[in-house]
Amino acid sequence: MEASPELAEIIVNWFKAAETGDASWRDRHVSRHAKLRIVGTDPEEWLQGEPAYRFLKDEAENVGGKVQVQVAEVEAYRDGDVGWGLARPIITIADGRKVSPRWSAVFIREDGGWKLIQLHASVAIGNEEAFGDTFTP
Repeated sequence: MEASPELAEIIVNWFKAAETGDASWRDRHVSRHAKLRIVGTDPEEWLQGEPAYRFLKDEAENVGGKVQVQVAEVEAYRDGDVGWGLARPIITIADGRKVSPRWSAVFIREDGGWKLIQLHASVAIGNEEAFGDTFTP
């Protein structure tokens, strides 16, 4: 396993593309494989295959120009033809609110380049808020 500056750059460019509404990132870096999986922050965002692929284009086009994104942290690794990365972006919404989701993705080597095959984004809430005192020591 080794650090992958190439994948880190691809991840940072994902957020730049989301900020500007550039759906071409998806065309270059997202697999068209039926096993593509996207799990987003909304409970309805659990997608696979072609619907997941279309979702990423629609999301870029719908969000572009309406948010500002700073990538506070990004790390990426690879082992052969599999890579993965993590990021903690800070997204500023048009009304000034800031959201810092957790973001992770898995990439595979496909057609001579890195293609996203799995993406997960979530907004963290504390265990107590999610489960009450169930997990309180």
